[in-house]
Amino acid sequence: MSEEADNQEKSEALKQKEEQAAIMAQEQAIAESEKAIAEANKAKLEAELPAGATATPPEGTITTDDKFGYLAELVAYDTLTHQVEKLVKAVKDTELPKDCKILLVEDLNVAADDVHLLQVERQLETLKNGLAAQIEANKAHLQPSEPKKELVETKGIVETAIATAPVVAVATAGIGAVSNMFRADYTVKGKEISLSDTALRALIAGKLSKCSVYLPHFYNITESKLIDTFEEVVGQRWGLQNQVQQLNQQIVEPKKKKVAELEVEIKKLADPSLVERKQAKLEALTAEQQAAETAVLQSESLITACDESRKALLTAADDQTASPMEAAVLREKILALKVTHLLYATIVSSGGEAITSRRWLTSGHTAYLGGSVVSYILAKVEGDIVTADTLVRAGRLEYQMGSKEVPAFGEK
Repeated sequence: MSEEADNQEKSEALKQKEEQAAIMAQEQAIAESEKAIAEANKAKLEAELPAGATATPPEGTITTDDKFGYLAELVAYDTLTHQVEKLVKAVKDTELPKDCKILLVEDLNVAADDVHLLQVERQLETLKNGLAAQIEANKAHLQPSEPKKELVETKGIVETAIATAPVVAVATAGIGAVSNMFRADYTVKGKEISLSDTALRALIAGKLSKCSVYLPHFYNITESKLIDTFEEVVGQRWGLQNQVQQLNQQIVEPKKKKVAELEVEIKKLADPSLVERKQAKLEALTAEQQAAETAVLQSESLITACDESRKALLTAADDQTASPMEAAVLREKILALKVTHLLYATIVSSGGEAITSRRWLTSGHTAYLGGSVVSYILAKVEGDIVTADTLVRAGRLEYQMGSKEVPAFGEK
C-alpha cells in the first residue's frame, strides 16, 4: 500500500508540472503575439509618417532654439504700446495747461547743456567786447586817412568758418546719445531683446498729439543770435588784423625811422639848446612809436585768442559728435521754443521667451512671451517733478503649428 501511495503522489506532482509547463507555453505564445502586433503597428505608423520625419515620443516641454527671436520681439513691442498708454494717461491726468510745450529729452542731465550754452555765449561776448575795445584804441593811433583797399573780405571768411563746422544732428539734450535713438545689440540666445528708444518716443509723441511735443534736433534752424555774434566776432578779428598792418605801416615803421634819424642828428649837434629841443622831440616820437607797438602786440594777442577760440568752438572733441558751437546753437533753438515741461522716458529692460509643447501625433503649440519695463519722469523746466513711475508689462502670442491663421497679440 505504501508503494502504491508513493506512485500516486508522483503522478499527481508530474501532472501539475505538465499543467504549469502548458500554461507557461501559452503565456509565451501570447507575449510573442502581442510583440508581433506592436511591431506591426510601429511599422504601420512609420509608413504613415512623412519621409525624413524624426518625430519621437514626447518627453514633456520642449524649448525652442535661438531662431524664435523676432516673434518674441514683436510681443515685447506690443507690451510697449500698452506701457505708453499708461504713461500718456498719467501725463494727461496731471491737467497740464493748454499752452504746454513738452520736450522729450534723452537723458536727465539737461542743465549741463544749458551751462554749455552759457559758456559759449559768454566766451563770444568776451571776445566781442575785447576786440571792439582794442579796435577803438587803435583808431586813436591811426592817421585819419584809411587805406582804400581792405586786406580781408570778412564776410567770406565768416562763411568759410561756419562751413567748416561738422554738420551732425546732435542735440544738447544728450550729446552723443542720438546714437541711442536707434536699435542696439540683439541677443536672442539669452532671450535679451533691445527695444528701440525711437519707437518709444514715436509712440509717446503720437499719443500726446494734442499737446505741443518736440524732439531734440527734429526741427529747422533758420536764424541764430549765437551765429550772428560769432560772425561779428570773426569780422572784428579781421578788422583788427587790418589795423595791425596799418599801425605798422603808418606809425611804427615811420616813427622808428624818424627816431633813428633824429638820434644821428642829435649826436652831431653842438648847441645845447638845440640838442634839448631835438631830445624832447625824440622822446615824443619814441613814446608814439612805443604806444603803437604796444597796440600792435595787444591786437596780435587778441587775434591769437580769437583764432584759438574759433578753432575750439568749431572742432568736435574726440568723444563727441558735435562741435561746441553746433551743440550750443541746437540748445539755443530749444530755449527759443519756450518749452514748459521735460519728459524723460526710457526702456529699462526688455526680453522674450518662446516655449513649444507637443503631443504625440498632434501639431505643436508655441507661446511667444515678451515683456518690457519703462521708466518715465515728467518735470517742469524749473525742475519741479510733476509725475514719475516705472511700468512693468508682459504679453504673449499663442500659435498652433500648422495653422494658417496669424494669431492676435494678447496679454495673460
